Parts: sequence; C-alpha cells; structure tokens
Amino acid sequence: MSDNEPKLIYGQGADACPEGTFCLYRGSAFNAGQTPGRGDKILAIPVGAHINDFSAYGFDHSGDGVSAVVNNTIEDNTLFSAADQQGHSLPVEAGTSIADLRSIPMAGSPNGSWNDQAQSALASPFEGNLIIEQEFLSDWSEGQGHIYSYRLTMHAAETRVMKWAVGFGSLPEGTSLAKGFTDVFWGEIIKDGTSGAVLLGSKPGHAVEPGTDLLIDVQVLYLNQDHAYKRLIGLHAQQLD
Repeated sequence: MSDNEPKLIYGQGADACPEGTFCLYRGSAFNAGQTPGRGDKILAIPVGAHINDFSAYGFDHSGDGVSAVVNNTIEDNTLFSAADQQGHSLPVEAGTSIADLRSIPMAGSPNGSWNDQAQSALASPFEGNLIIEQEFLSDWSEGQGHIYSYRLTMHAAETRVMKWAVGFGSLPEGTSLAKGFTDVFWGEIIKDGTSGAVLLGSKPGHAVEPGTDLLIDVQVLYLNQDHAYKRLIGLHAQQLD
C-alpha cells in the first residue's frame, strides 16, 4: 500500500492522526475509552485521496461509524452522509477537529446528529447547490454571560432551495441562542444550543434563490469569553426539498 492511499491505523487522541491526513475515529473524544488495538480504529486519509464508501474499511451506519474527526492537513475536507459524495455534506476545515459528532446536528438523521452517519469523503470544499459561509461580527457582555454575533450567508448556485436546515455544534455547557436572536428569527428553531447544538429550519417565504444571498445574523450566549468562540464548529446547510 502506498503512502498516498487511505489506511486503517489504531490509537487514541487527536495527536494519533498523522500529519497530512484526514482522520476518522470510531469512538467519540478521539477513541477515548476504546479497546486498544481493536476498538480504537482510525481511518487515515492522505491529502489528495478520497473514499467513496467508508464501509469498505469497516465504518458504516452503526456503532462502528465515524464518531470524531481530525483534519491534520492544510486542505479543507468534506464528509457526506451517503456513498460516492452524495447526501448531506459536513465541511471540516483545514487544521480543525470535531471531538464528538453527536454534537453536530443533522435534520432527518436517525439519531438527530452526524454521529455514525458519514459514509464518504472528498478532500476539497464541497461545491454543491447550497453553500453556507460564516463571518464573525462582534461580541459583548450581557448579564452573566457573553454574546457572540455571526453572519451566516447562504447561496444557491443553480436551483431554488425551498426547504433547508442550518446547523452547528460542539457548544460548551451552558450555551444557548441569545434572546435577541430568538425573539426576531423568522425561521424555525429546532435546537436552541442548550443541548450543545443549534439547528435552524426554514419556513415558507424564505427560500434560497440563485444569485441572491439569504442572511441569518445569529447571536449565541456563552457563559464566558473565549477567542475560540469566534468560529462556529461544524457549520453546514442541508437542502431538504
């Protein structure tokens, strides 16, 4: 097997992911508590490689699915909920990790999250019909907490998207959507952040049109201030129609 081919390795912790690879972990918290040499399975995908079906390596839609990821490369990567880069997509930016995919929501998922749902990958940003981008706007203290404000911009590349969902997660305990956002948001709030995840849904009259940006200015209330909060983890948009 060449060095440029995906391979199964075993280990625990984010530092078990070799440099220059995109790593998929069987267990949450980067295989913490898994049986050494058997349960602590990692699928390491080198830069430039891709996998059309994780089940060929023993990762499927079960307890042996993907539960954590580390992108130890300088390239953005994308996970897909179906084989051959189909289904819903979850961007994983260069140099980032997600310790527990149970904290990243997915509309329509059997377990409500991305845990055990990823089935293929692409070693580049996903360029489909529905794209979402984020921009940190500002932060300020309010009451006993600290509010961070983000602008989410959705684009439809080719066709109108009538029904959609937007999610992000890995939020620390005690976090929630700020009242200043929930009081004015024109869509559906499916998850409000108190479970560690936010999931927003569309309502009639707010389709994503080709050539026109749809903006959502989200405010999140954290218990403290942290530079890491300036970037939302696991932000993704789902086309549901």
